Parts: sequence; structure tokens; C-alpha cells
Amino acid sequence: MNLAKDIFTNERFGLITGSRCSPLVPKKSADVGQRTLAKQLAKEVVFEFYDEQSTWQTEHGQINEEFAMDHFMTYYDDSIKKGRWIKKGEIGGSTDAESKEYGVDFKCPTTLEGWLNNCYEGVKTEYYNQCQLYMILTDKDKWLVCNYLIETQRMNDNGIRYPIEEVKRMIIQEVKRDNEWIEKFNENLPKVVEMRNEYISILKSKFN
Repeated sequence: MNLAKDIFTNERFGLITGSRCSPLVPKKSADVGQRTLAKQLAKEVVFEFYDEQSTWQTEHGQINEEFAMDHFMTYYDDSIKKGRWIKKGEIGGSTDAESKEYGVDFKCPTTLEGWLNNCYEGVKTEYYNQCQLYMILTDKDKWLVCNYLIETQRMNDNGIRYPIEEVKRMIIQEVKRDNEWIEKFNENLPKVVEMRNEYISILKSKFN
């Protein structure tokens, strides 16, 4: 697991991060999603508290991130380094791994079907948005979404193995810097920050 995600928890309160930047670049109406995000950020700032939203699928990905990195370094590029925490103004994030030329985001699907879907489909919208935010934070022009197939704990407990040899267990999708995305994000950022600050004021007036 990327330790930066734990070390900088307090600094993350109220920041727009990769996992929740999608409302700033909506395909349709933005108001509801942006207001919901602003309320979430305000709650974190005032109470320094995260509502529990973790799932076993998320935990599977976090636990196996280190194995995904080992696989990438073994079969693709052994020069990458573990990720880092970066904060720029109102945005921040913890990268999984980086080289000089590009960044890497590791994903660990929990089913063979889910993993294989990455062969047929483009990068999921939420992952695409996350990569764009990381490129803002790091000033890089390319990010790789690396989908690594590894057995779940339940599979291990029951002696079940995926029928894929180790060397072929990573599907890599490339995301390039999207200047139009970044422009739209930067346009909406002040609006969300303003709403967040308004909600912070409301909460402080009631609970401080």
C-alpha cells in the first residue's frame, strides 16, 4: 500500500483529489455533483473526519498495489519509483508510481471478466479523470493505468487460481494529457472551492 495515503490524511481534508475530481468535468449538468462534493469537502475540513466508504474491492486493490508494482518493474520498467504525495493549492493526490517520463496508476480488478474488459473498452471515465489530475500535479504528459490480475483472499483460501500466466497478468492503458479537460477543470475549480467555503462557514456557525 502507498504509505503516503496514510501519512498525509490530515492534509487531504478539504482537497480535491484524483478519486473525486470527476464532478469538475461533468458530461451533463454539473450543479448537483459539484454541490455534493463541496459538502463532502466542507465536512472533512470542519470535523476532520472521513465517512467510511471502503469496500473489500477497494481493500483488495490497496493490499495488492505493491505486488502490481513488483510485476511492472519485473516485466516492463524497473526504473519507476514509488509514488509521492503532492499538493498544489486546492488539489492534491498520492501517485502510485512515477518514472521521469510518465506516471503509473495500479488497479487490481476482483474478477477475470472485469480484468478482461480492459481489453475491449477504453479507460474508465473515473480513471481517466484521475490520471488527468495527476498530470496537473506532476507536470507529466502521459499516465499508464496498469490493470493487474491477482487472486482475491477468498480465492487463495480455496486454492483457486486464475488461468493466466504471470507474465501476461497486466493490461496497460495509456492516457495522454488532455488540455481541454484541464481547461474545463480549472474553470470549475474556483466555483467548487467557493461552495466548499460557504458550507464550511455554515457548519462552523452551528458546531463551533
